[in-house]
Amino acid sequence: MDVNSTVSVPDLKVGLIAGSGQFPLLFAHAALQQGIRVIAVGFEGETDPSLSRYVCELHMLKLGQLGKLIRVFQTAGVRHAVMAGAINKTRIYTRIRPDWRAVKFLNRLRNKKDDSILRALAEELESEGIRIEASTILLPSLLAPEGTLTRRKPNRQEQQDLEFGWQIAKAIGVLDIGQCLVVKNQAVVAIEGIDGTDATILRGGLLCREGAVVIKTSKPNQDLRFDVPAVGAGTIEAMKRVGARVLVVEAGKTLIFDRERMIDQADAAGITIVVRSGSDPTAATPGEGSEGAIARFTPAGQTGSRIAEILPVPPALTRRPGPQALRVAVIGVGYLGRFHARKYARLADADLVAVADIDRSRGEGIAGECQTQFMVDYRDLLGRVDAVSVVVPTPAHFSVAREFLDAGAHVLLEKPMTRTLEEADRLIDLAREKGRILQIGHLERFNSAFQAIHPRLNRPMFLEAHRLAPFNERGTEVDVILDLMIHDIDIALHIMGSPLKNIRVAGASVLTALPDIANVRMEFDSGATANLTASRISVKSLRKHRIFQENCYFVADYAERRAYAVYREKEPDEAGYPQISMEEIELDERDALEEEIIAFLHAVKTGGKPAVDGVEGRRALAVALDISRQIEEQVRNRNGTIPGEVFPNLSECG
Repeated sequence: MDVNSTVSVPDLKVGLIAGSGQFPLLFAHAALQQGIRVIAVGFEGETDPSLSRYVCELHMLKLGQLGKLIRVFQTAGVRHAVMAGAINKTRIYTRIRPDWRAVKFLNRLRNKKDDSILRALAEELESEGIRIEASTILLPSLLAPEGTLTRRKPNRQEQQDLEFGWQIAKAIGVLDIGQCLVVKNQAVVAIEGIDGTDATILRGGLLCREGAVVIKTSKPNQDLRFDVPAVGAGTIEAMKRVGARVLVVEAGKTLIFDRERMIDQADAAGITIVVRSGSDPTAATPGEGSEGAIARFTPAGQTGSRIAEILPVPPALTRRPGPQALRVAVIGVGYLGRFHARKYARLADADLVAVADIDRSRGEGIAGECQTQFMVDYRDLLGRVDAVSVVVPTPAHFSVAREFLDAGAHVLLEKPMTRTLEEADRLIDLAREKGRILQIGHLERFNSAFQAIHPRLNRPMFLEAHRLAPFNERGTEVDVILDLMIHDIDIALHIMGSPLKNIRVAGASVLTALPDIANVRMEFDSGATANLTASRISVKSLRKHRIFQENCYFVADYAERRAYAVYREKEPDEAGYPQISMEEIELDERDALEEEIIAFLHAVKTGGKPAVDGVEGRRALAVALDISRQIEEQVRNRNGTIPGEVFPNLSECG
């Protein structure tokens, strides 16, 4: 490629001090796209020679030729430069032959720490009129966005190790020792030295066998002009070799190379990638200050307006759709709908075509964040998408879902399924007629705590469920049964596996015209019982199930994401009493909504049965509507009071 044919003179110009790896190539390619001429200096044995395809000039030097480096830039008229790529630090101890300029430079150094060397080098170049700029100036999208990038999330022990290691890593950063730390069970097992990040991971992982947490942070007051922490697919490969489980990096101050490939590799290996913000409130964010810095490349007399057209930083946690991605849309991006949109935007199996909402400001905001199109009228999407999430208020569930099913789209419909059983039946029949997936959004099926205990259940006899929440105006178009308790109704019907024989109810309307608090006893033909309590006027939040079966019981805390089991051992103690043991069950931490959407997309692609199909959604709806009817009759008969004797768990509601 003739680089010079794409630019005119005078034009923008930058020097590139190129180390190893792909960063110099990415920088040079980005500069080429922006019409910026690159004069590059590389190093024998370090810099990829293919860099020459993207730069105007590539001069290969030996390490230590500082004087020649300066002359190359001065001859080319370079006044601004960046440092990109790594230099193998072990070569410091090989026989390099510094020129006289480098000898004087090295003799002035107080020590050989990374920061000391690089800052001194920047000052040396600036003394010759060559200003060092941030290496991320043209590639802000490489900086890590805050959040958990993978499907798996840290479990409780890993979260404790994360917090412990983060503080230690920051303290070590002050000393400029290294940027990487390996911890397990709140003990430091490896600290990065001159051997680098991958070697540190291998050392630490071998010492702690498996389950290590790897933390890579920036130094306090990290200078983004050089030595920015970087991770990539190679980092995940090193972690796989030693069974490390969690990688933690710093948002806005860590480069992620091959992000999508890295995330896919981590997901396949069950590795978690967490990007967290640093404690420094002045931490740089992706793209911060880029326009002003790039404008300094502009020769005198030019406006630099072309530079202002640099592509904006992609929003956090979005990725390009894969080749087999389904065209999807989200209808309704209020509180819950916005999360649907964000999940689709980060999945390779989904191409988020658009979001639709009657609130233009809200819809455009989410569309911009997810890099998709906004529409006021969802009907404009009929026939243009393969699947949709319908997250509109309950009264509109039937009409919106019906139109998309009729147009041939698969539908993920939030709970409660519809207002009436007649509407539910019509949607089920339509989905069957059109051969389309109809999945109902009973989210707790995908909660990590439930997923942990579900395989262990064996003919449960009793379920005790408490679902309490402070009052929130959102969702008050339905009662507490359809708003909250329906989750527990679905779980009870799912795990008991027996026809429902009888329902006993009690409840009251307190803050709204509909029941706000309820207690329900579900009795099954098998003799099993489920006792459910729900309140949306509590002073505390609680989402917990206790499930009892022969010789053991399980606790699933959905809010705290914990699960444990209590067992009766086979042998009694010396006095003949039963021996009791307790097990904390390790969770495979996942985002429940993301898992629900992944299951939906999988069902659409394979034609398999969805996790919660329309029939199951209707069954939960039928029970919920019956409970609502009975409570409303009670409320009318007793003028809104709740007799204490028929509501024994009132104290649980705070």
